[in-house]
Amino acid sequence: MQTDKVAIYGLGNMGYPLAERVGRHFPTQVFDLDTAQLGRAKEAFGAERITSPEMLADTHIIVLCLPTPAVSLSVLRQIAPHLPAGAVVLETSTVNPEHILAEQAVVEGFGIHLVDASIMAGVGQMVAGTASLALGGNPDAIAKAQPVLDAIASKQTNFGPLGAGAAAKVINNAVAHAVMVVVAEAGALATAAGVDSGKLIALLSDAQMGLHRPLTYRYADRIMKGDYAGGMPLDAARKDSVLALQLAQTLGVPLFAIQGSHSVYDMGVAAGYGRDDYAAVAKLWADWGCPTVPGPSTH
Repeated sequence: MQTDKVAIYGLGNMGYPLAERVGRHFPTQVFDLDTAQLGRAKEAFGAERITSPEMLADTHIIVLCLPTPAVSLSVLRQIAPHLPAGAVVLETSTVNPEHILAEQAVVEGFGIHLVDASIMAGVGQMVAGTASLALGGNPDAIAKAQPVLDAIASKQTNFGPLGAGAAAKVINNAVAHAVMVVVAEAGALATAAGVDSGKLIALLSDAQMGLHRPLTYRYADRIMKGDYAGGMPLDAARKDSVLALQLAQTLGVPLFAIQGSHSVYDMGVAAGYGRDDYAAVAKLWADWGCPTVPGPSTH
């Protein structure tokens, strides 16, 4: 493996274990506002503290793991004039594509490439070596940074152009956070109804049940193919949703995500999709000019 130095900006909850993984394979330069973390990194893997941007004159791979897009932009504005031409910046922070493009605008005038390498994991997974990366950017830039990317996480998915990896992470997180609310509501309903919580978890974990099938069957097989014939009608799914709302009302359990989702079924039926498989709720987004898959509306 090459021995070029790697600079890492940000030694927070995620940044430190990331730096530690990189430090096992490369000489590292590190920067953080927390001097204790800098000392910890020096002691653990011999990291050199960055005291000025001029120290990066021979550093070809820079990793950002910072708390906000504004901080990433500020760092890039300071260091870009001092980086060697052809350097690659790996943005591992959680940002949107618009932020990635703004960062690229800062560095491209200096002949520097940006790659979004969004971390798809928690801190524990980074420490354990089971994290994954969602990549986006120029293939040549990704190839140049590949040894460092491999040091961070062996599992990587290239989503395509610059910003696509960042978008994939934000979408993944949005789904996880929305599902968390649904699961909390389901747990409250189950407790109020006297349903065993352990058995509920086993039920929902089944690959054929509620958490999995909407993605692995209805999105992957029906929405992606525009196939809404047969299956469970939207009318029937709406009826089941009504029953869930009635149960919650009877038991005095507040609902938010499930209640909001019911409105989509109402709209789907009102749009004339009642006899289609209930995956046809996706047609509503096509009707609104935001198709759920590429291509024309699947009316």
